Amino acid sequence: MSGEIISAQNPLVNDELIENLKSLSVSQSLTTYTDGIRKLHMQLKHATQNGLSNNIPFAFSMAANLYRIVPLLDKLLSNDDKDGYNNFIETKTFLDTLAHAFENVCFFEIFAMAKATIPIQSIFHKYIFLLKENYFTDDDKYDGLVNCLLPIISYASILTRITEDQIPADLLNYLLKFTKRHWLSQHREKVIKNILGLIKCCSINPALIPMVIRHEWPHACVQWLGNKDSGTGQRPSYTIDYYICLIIQKMARHANCVEILNQLNCLKRLDECKELMRKAHTDSEYNCLHLLFGMIYALLMESDEIKQLSVSNNERMCQVINEIVLYTLEACRNERFFYKCFHVAEMLGVLSKLFVNDDILLKFVNEDNQLFDFLSQLLIDFNNITRDTSRTHQPVNDETLLTLTNLLWSISFHECYHEKFEKNATLMNVVSDLSIATSLSVTTQMKLMPRDMCSLKKAAEGILWNLKPASSPSSCQISDEKTQQPLAMISYSHSNTTFCRELVENLSAHVPVWVDYKQAKDAVAHSDDLWEEIARAMELATAIVLIVSKEYYNSKSCRQELSYASDALKKRIIPIYPGDQQYRASGWLGIRIAGQKYIHFGRKPFAEAIEELSSVILTDQKLNIVTLTQPTVTSSSSCATHPIKMIDEENKLLSAMKNWTTKDIRKWFEDNQIHKDLITLLIDQFHTGTALIVYARHLKLFYRNEYIRIFKNYLKIFHGKKMNTFDFIQFVDALYRLRSDYDPNSTIEDSYEKQSEQQLPPTIKCTNDPITRL
Repeated sequence: MSGEIISAQNPLVNDELIENLKSLSVSQSLTTYTDGIRKLHMQLKHATQNGLSNNIPFAFSMAANLYRIVPLLDKLLSNDDKDGYNNFIETKTFLDTLAHAFENVCFFEIFAMAKATIPIQSIFHKYIFLLKENYFTDDDKYDGLVNCLLPIISYASILTRITEDQIPADLLNYLLKFTKRHWLSQHREKVIKNILGLIKCCSINPALIPMVIRHEWPHACVQWLGNKDSGTGQRPSYTIDYYICLIIQKMARHANCVEILNQLNCLKRLDECKELMRKAHTDSEYNCLHLLFGMIYALLMESDEIKQLSVSNNERMCQVINEIVLYTLEACRNERFFYKCFHVAEMLGVLSKLFVNDDILLKFVNEDNQLFDFLSQLLIDFNNITRDTSRTHQPVNDETLLTLTNLLWSISFHECYHEKFEKNATLMNVVSDLSIATSLSVTTQMKLMPRDMCSLKKAAEGILWNLKPASSPSSCQISDEKTQQPLAMISYSHSNTTFCRELVENLSAHVPVWVDYKQAKDAVAHSDDLWEEIARAMELATAIVLIVSKEYYNSKSCRQELSYASDALKKRIIPIYPGDQQYRASGWLGIRIAGQKYIHFGRKPFAEAIEELSSVILTDQKLNIVTLTQPTVTSSSSCATHPIKMIDEENKLLSAMKNWTTKDIRKWFEDNQIHKDLITLLIDQFHTGTALIVYARHLKLFYRNEYIRIFKNYLKIFHGKKMNTFDFIQFVDALYRLRSDYDPNSTIEDSYEKQSEQQLPPTIKCTNDPITRL
């Protein structure tokens, strides 16, 4: 192999060294060996005087040929008695020099030179079984040999497909025993670092994670965070601490390892060791550790915890996320998609977890104009890369494509980015291809892949559905399908399947119901193939019955359904709570159902709740029929031309509100327990009661626009303080109830507006999601 590599630095000397190394492997006498190892050592020092980083072809040759003399080196290191002592010293000195040279070079860059994986596979298999348990003893005589072998094995394992049967069964076990004995020893630090480096590489590979767990490496790493098995408060060097955290970060990317780490209270241990590490290491070192802490937290936290995070006043969190974004961009620019020991898939996995929080997503995608473009181009690139079935990084490349698609799906929920999606024709073609592709939709659903990910196909379909314009079936189409039109479509999370089935069984006795599991074979709900049917059901439904739950809030698929029903189709949403539901809607779900009349099945008999729900749905159905008989509305129509008959008593209610004073308005705010900050912000904007009614109607039509306007004013008036979403929801709910009480025509008016808006030209409709301007 060495004959194929041309060194840029003294090629003749380097080639001679490799040939001498080969000759040494067949040395027949101690004298011949002594002279040969001395000469080899002199040549090695000359070849590495400027470091192996400047002589990568030579480094590759050394890695490809060193295995030849390992049995001989092993024999001579074992013979350290008086007769063999000189050879022992010469061997140890040579290995120490080589290990030092290896320490200062990145073998990943060296091995990545190979155009095919076969040479790397060959190197891995030649070295992995050369390791012996007796090399890892309290005697350091084998340390130089170990420090040469481990980096070669570790980095070769990253660039080739490794399975458990290709690794000695007891390897991870005796490495752990040795590490537990010496992880605080400065004298053995290089060996410990290289062992941890191998475990780090094993923890990257999903196929090796079961073996890593079985040999209890997660348990050991979590214990070391708090020095639990040392009995002291002593910390190891920064390098060892960094590698321990790095291993945990790699493990936390795999679903089955997350379960173990959480059982071991890993996050609690991280909190406990932070101050110890801060005191033990420099500021720059601690900042690197803190970045790893941030990645680990994101990977181990549940989605609902992340959704509750606030970045507005958390400078440290902002710093961590900024660094992750920076690492992502730098890895994108790198030919091999690596930056500082991290593959881009690792940063993308963290961002994918964090971007379930809309505030975090909007803040960082808005602040960095490059991020969306980089993610889009990366999806295009990896779509091409994954088509090559002979590629070296197949698992991590598949994972990158999966994560990118899920990330862009999260972004596509926000309308301000729709134009960016639609302007990138190549991106849209790739997403469209992925939505119908099946080659990766199975492999990327492996249990060992990062959790909280939907399949590639489903994520791609999700992007397309979010970008899909509202469908506006004509009145004649609705009339033709009237007898078959389902009145209620059920939108729910799988976790509420039991309640959903009971609901459907009882509600079906009153109104026709569409629910996904009745359409799917084998009762598999929310499958990839049901998207079209779900969308069609929503288009035909009178109302969407939403089963509110924490799991619904956490599900992108459920958010997808509600976004399409509410934003694109402008359907009536009827939130209902199961009897045992303690969850209170928040975040995006709380905003979308704010002001909607809901039914809680835990606050009244089940049969009574069913009666109320069916009554609401049937009332909506009658209103739709009335609305469809109204004259067609053109773009020049105004509210004054609406054929709505006002009754005298209703006019009297509205007239009475005209006489409300500022004192009456303030009393209304206070009686409805509106937050004092919102009162301060809004009270001067209303001078009559009817102004509140008009604003309630305006808010119904332009809810998100008003939310963002008030949110921004709140930040400005109260010097950066963030408005609590629940306080705003309470204000909106009070307004809607006020309008319902004093304006009985409001329900018909809303229904008419819904139909009218569907008939307006697309240019008249509001297409920008103002929440994204936060």
